[in-house]
Amino acid sequence: MKKLLSLTLAIVLILGLCACGGSGSEGGKEDEYTGLQVGYNRQSILPTSPVQMAGYGNQGSRLSTGYLDIIYATCTAFRENGNTILLFALDLLRTESNWTEDYRNAINEATGVPKENIMFCASHTHSAPAPGGNEAEVQKWKTEVVDTAIVKAAEKAIEDLAPATLYTTTVKTENMTYVRHYELVDGTYCGDNFGDGSKQRVGHATKANEDMVLLKADREGDKKDIMLMNFQAHPCFTGGSTKTDISSDFIGATRNVFEAKTGMQFIYFTGTAGNQNTVTKMPDEIPNSLSSKGMQTYSETLAQYAIDAMDNMTPVEGSGIKTQQLSFEYESNKIGQDRLDDARVIFNYAKETGNMSAATDKAKTMGFISVYECQAIVRASGYPATRPMELNVLSIGDLGIVTTPCELFSDTGLYIREHSPFKTTLLLSLANEVHGYYPTKQAYDYYSYESWSSQYASGVAEAMADKLVEMLKGL
Repeated sequence: MKKLLSLTLAIVLILGLCACGGSGSEGGKEDEYTGLQVGYNRQSILPTSPVQMAGYGNQGSRLSTGYLDIIYATCTAFRENGNTILLFALDLLRTESNWTEDYRNAINEATGVPKENIMFCASHTHSAPAPGGNEAEVQKWKTEVVDTAIVKAAEKAIEDLAPATLYTTTVKTENMTYVRHYELVDGTYCGDNFGDGSKQRVGHATKANEDMVLLKADREGDKKDIMLMNFQAHPCFTGGSTKTDISSDFIGATRNVFEAKTGMQFIYFTGTAGNQNTVTKMPDEIPNSLSSKGMQTYSETLAQYAIDAMDNMTPVEGSGIKTQQLSFEYESNKIGQDRLDDARVIFNYAKETGNMSAATDKAKTMGFISVYECQAIVRASGYPATRPMELNVLSIGDLGIVTTPCELFSDTGLYIREHSPFKTTLLLSLANEVHGYYPTKQAYDYYSYESWSSQYASGVAEAMADKLVEMLKGL
């Protein structure tokens, strides 16, 4: 009897150990393959009813009336030796820290992927719902559409994992993007947004980043290959101050063209677009919409750059997924606080009347550039002296990836790439939380729209770039 009991206990113990499994990955799934795997999925996040839209400084006054194309939450999963990374590209103006926290928790619960291994990056389309809005329709859209779509995209991308080989290349584009700040003949500066553009321009304020960085995943079996594009230009084709149709802008059009021509799957991450716009020659008679010839031509050209580059891609060398995340403390922008009382007058006038044009006229009579400058000054008065931001870096072999909250300038991106220890470095902006523009010291010197509306003090962009390079070297 004792021998029979001992045998029974031994069998139970063995079965229990097998059930626990030593080679499983996140989520309790068995996965004996230890090499690199890549998966992909996208889910629609198109609202089912009208919703507040973001972009163009008039958030809260635009309610969507339709859509030009579907907006997506797109997820690419990378796994090696049981370590999984999820990179999301969201067709939204920006990301929000509270949403990021919600989705990291939900995805972690559903899949077991560590929260610090989940990144959300916005495409920065100016024709999407406002994720930071507290309006009832925005919360309804989040609850009924986005919450489900993002978790499903993560689960499906993990289910889609397949052995893959990565290839990269950097493409120098021409006449696709430009710096939207100009030096004038009298030594002053102006920008596309604000400033005296009537004076003769002698050149751009700084160098544009025209690089397109591509990452291709060649997958085994019948799985579709995946192309990741990292490029920078403000997606402002389909919005305008009165447009109310939801759209992913040139990013969605580029995706459609590329996938139709190659049969691959496509994901786009915005790079250093903080001071860069698209180059386009669009006649006045052509509607500024998704169907416009100008935007379609731009998207076809962008997609063709990637297609032409595929023959010249080189494999990512090395192996192993490494990550590092830290909280970086930065000084807040306290710009214009000596004019706070006057700025409040304009701020309150705009709030009470809702007439931004009249508020700008009134602001100019008081020596301000626009009503938006006054709004920035009032907001800055409420900033604490210092605040934290989340920075993430990761690597796969000799490929480095940087994610930062919101809009990098071209100079900052070029600096990070130049000093990165990796053969190829992807710069993913507008990630995980919203912090506005990252102006360089130069932009503060000539008082650009981006510098006076930024949440950061002068010098923060440079300090952050050095920290990111240090983190990359630490990998």
